[in-house]
Amino acid sequence: MNLLKMFIKSAKILAFALSLLILCFTTTSMAVPNTFATLIITEKAQITDGKFSIDTTTQPLPAKTVVRSAKLFLVPGETGTINKIKITGPNGVEFGCQDIKVKDGVDLIKACGGPAVLEAGGALTYVAEGSDFAPKLNTNIKVVLSDDF
Repeated sequence: MNLLKMFIKSAKILAFALSLLILCFTTTSMAVPNTFATLIITEKAQITDGKFSIDTTTQPLPAKTVVRSAKLFLVPGETGTINKIKITGPNGVEFGCQDIKVKDGVDLIKACGGPAVLEAGGALTYVAEGSDFAPKLNTNIKVVLSDDF
């Protein structure tokens, strides 16, 4: 009987120690944030006479995706207006925004009050139009959508 009591007591101590160890590792791994951004879409366009237009369709996303950043890249000093952004997915319009004054480095998701939630299962159509870009009337614009802030 004493041997059985000793075995049960040892098993309880071992179970308690394993519980603490598992709790410690899961809490630590949950506290470390994801430091790698996932690139979702990169779009480039030519600004001609101070205007641009993008209308493109992408491959379906493998899973529902939250876009937290849409960084705009222009020539430093360049400004303009994004007249319209519309991302349409399998369930209709998934993100939209209009009449945003922009410059190099602006995050369009923050400027438009995002985030954008893009559904999986169907192609995405990305439409954007802009005008009043200056001082260079003929340059390039690039937008990078990611899940990073």
